[in-house]
Amino acid sequence: MRSNHRELILLTTCALLAACSQKPAPPEIDMSDADATIVDLDHPDRGGCAPADVTARLQDGRGDVTVTRRTDGDCAVSYRIDSTATRRDDAPASPRVVRELSDWPSLRSGNVLLDGLYALALEEVRQNSVDAISDGSFNGGQPIDCAPGGCFETGALWHYVWTRDIAYATDLGLASLDPVRARNSLEYKLSARRSGGGVEVMQDTGTGGGYPVSTDRVVWALGARAVLAQLGDDEAQAFGTRALDALLNTLTRDREVVFDSSTGLYFGEQSFLDWREQSYPGWVKGDPTHIATSRSLSTNVAHLRAMEFAVELAEFLGRSDEAADWVIAAAALRAAINDVLWLGDRGQFSSFLVSQLDLAPSPQLDLLGSSLAILSGVATAEQAQSVLAGYPHVGVGAPVIFPQQQLTPIYHNRAEWPFVSAYWLRAAAASGNDLVATRTMESLVRGAALNLSNMENWEIASGAPWVEDGEYSGPVVNSQRQLWSVAGFVSMIQSTLFGLHADLTPDPVLRVAPKITGAIRAAYLGDSSTLTLTDYRYRGMKMTVVIELPDDAADGFYGVAEVTLDGMTTAATIPATELREGSVITIRLAAPQAASSSRMTLVDDADWKQVFAPRPPVIDTVGDDAGQLRVTFSTADTEPVTWTIYRDGRPVASELTATSWLDPDSDSASPRSPCYVVESCFQGAENCSQHSQSVCWWGAGGERVQTIAASALQNVGGVLSDEHGRQHWSVWGDAGHRLTASGVRPAATGAQLIQLGYGNGAGSTTTGVTCGVKRVVVTDEADDTVVASGYVAMPQLGAWDVWGLSSMVHAQMSTDRTYRIDVLDGEFAYNMSAFEHFAAYGGEGGAQAFNRVNVAELRVLSR
Repeated sequence: MRSNHRELILLTTCALLAACSQKPAPPEIDMSDADATIVDLDHPDRGGCAPADVTARLQDGRGDVTVTRRTDGDCAVSYRIDSTATRRDDAPASPRVVRELSDWPSLRSGNVLLDGLYALALEEVRQNSVDAISDGSFNGGQPIDCAPGGCFETGALWHYVWTRDIAYATDLGLASLDPVRARNSLEYKLSARRSGGGVEVMQDTGTGGGYPVSTDRVVWALGARAVLAQLGDDEAQAFGTRALDALLNTLTRDREVVFDSSTGLYFGEQSFLDWREQSYPGWVKGDPTHIATSRSLSTNVAHLRAMEFAVELAEFLGRSDEAADWVIAAAALRAAINDVLWLGDRGQFSSFLVSQLDLAPSPQLDLLGSSLAILSGVATAEQAQSVLAGYPHVGVGAPVIFPQQQLTPIYHNRAEWPFVSAYWLRAAAASGNDLVATRTMESLVRGAALNLSNMENWEIASGAPWVEDGEYSGPVVNSQRQLWSVAGFVSMIQSTLFGLHADLTPDPVLRVAPKITGAIRAAYLGDSSTLTLTDYRYRGMKMTVVIELPDDAADGFYGVAEVTLDGMTTAATIPATELREGSVITIRLAAPQAASSSRMTLVDDADWKQVFAPRPPVIDTVGDDAGQLRVTFSTADTEPVTWTIYRDGRPVASELTATSWLDPDSDSASPRSPCYVVESCFQGAENCSQHSQSVCWWGAGGERVQTIAASALQNVGGVLSDEHGRQHWSVWGDAGHRLTASGVRPAATGAQLIQLGYGNGAGSTTTGVTCGVKRVVVTDEADDTVVASGYVAMPQLGAWDVWGLSSMVHAQMSTDRTYRIDVLDGEFAYNMSAFEHFAAYGGEGGAQAFNRVNVAELRVLSR
């Protein structure tokens, strides 16, 4: 990796991976005719219409950008944006001309570059505003009409609406700009089951057949909350009622199907990072069950936010009793995220527990999850400062994962995503880290300007939309006007610079808390004394927001000295009832009271051991060595590494240099079955690998794994078959079908894990809606009492002759008793194909619901 980004000269004065307190140098911006920017061009009644052109320039190692604002005789304003940078597919063409949209907001910051890029973002919101959406996998590729008022599509390459995209984009800014269109898009992602039943939020097609491998559909709550805060009273009641019903149904089902009581966290793939081998260890490829049983930071914070919004919404609607249980559940989840995923020695949150048998948090970091943890208050104030100061910035900004994965194409790996950076900017602003806020804003401005569009992503070291690196070139996909990237730029202006936040309870309010750093003022605002946002939209009203900047030079964030509403002093939290069409909010800023103490970590992309992690190691054996257990392992890396070994989630050996380790606390004859995981760290660098696949000691002959073959299972439904290489129950899994193992006695008394050997060829490992979902019930045969029950996931494996293992259900069993184990339907044993929403899907599970799997065996593993 190489970078020509000039800000990396700071690395000569900052120790690699150490906290750096030096501010980045501002970008080189030249303004001509600067005085003309003071004139309010598009409002003749406030100063007239200035015909003179105004120009700004940005110079960067990737190219130069020139923005010229022009005003015609009717006072209509347009921006010509020229970029010499190489753009993806040479699009959009340079120059790009953008007109300010009538009746939409406009910015006068004293910098034509910022003003023009804000107008560009609004133009791209308009381009993504459609009356119909389409996707090749739905409705035969034919358009699907939006509800009256239209909806949003996801970008130049993506003409559909996906749950996580619209939710994050709406939260970042679309709710203010077009609440009707945002609401329609969100409601499109709600559906009832085909057979009848409550409405739920849809999990889109995805890894292993989607839900419950992926469970981040709950991020829908972020968008719904933002929309609700922008709706009038009657509309808010109608939408709020539908939203609350959907959320309560969704949360209730998730609690039954994907809640892991052993950790207090929810199972499911990382939110947004849904290209498996981009962010998970390579050994999960082809085996989505591991992803289904990962417990990830971002998705768990999303579940928390959904619970808290359900409680807030129930109170708003006068239905607080219906959400009372989620108050307790949210508090417990908040504590569990911090207890399980906080890496105290690093001062960061782990991305995930990678699989069901690995209880040690991964050393992998996730920028979106970290940002949401700060913004949701999962992180304490001290933790938030640690995360912001310590998360590594590479090249132009912060990568969405860290460290990067070797031998992996650029997409989530080695990339910055503007929408995630917008949340990172919000987190930095909320926690007062001006260094991180400044650098992130500069990255967002630079990306939009050089590319003439708000791109899906860019390579982290260079900021380029494409980097040639052989088979690892990328970003593999990179769409112009990506919806959440566009919304991220809007968020930077409206939510961060102007600090405008619509809130709900106890009554609708507009909070104003501008976050402007001295470095941002020096870089972009020049000698301007005011920033003006005209026609800002709040609950159907258009108003003007003015920020008055002090003359003092600032170090850190400017404070708020006074807020006025229509000339009268008011609080920074303004009730909606006090606002009206045409209101003017003025915020007078004051210099910070103290010098900035912010820190930021910069990493030299030229030193690949500082950027990349070692490759995940492999445990070769766990075996008996004179009555103790010896773990042997290996790596494909040629660079020297040290090793850390975890047993049942706890580190038991570290800084090992040999590839064999004897566990001094083990007893190979003990009925206990320990599980081991290994990670490696580069010598002389801090980056550590993703975890190896866990390997457990199940006894010398594997006797602690009891396997019950298909032929020994009693069946209701299905056909015993020898096809696909194994004897199994085929054509099985419809309503009313059941498989039963009777007289089961565990190998040892205590904790057991129940799982199925299964086949699911209904779709690929990368997409679809037909992940198998079944309920497992364990009953004591002596008194017919249920001792354990739970749901198992059986993801799609791509072909019916590929066999895998399901997720596991925990049970406590004793050797002096026998048990009956039933695999059957349950109240929540359905996948996304059960919903009307997917009737238009062209793959398996579209024409009709499909929840069949082939079952070859039932396994009881004694821990």
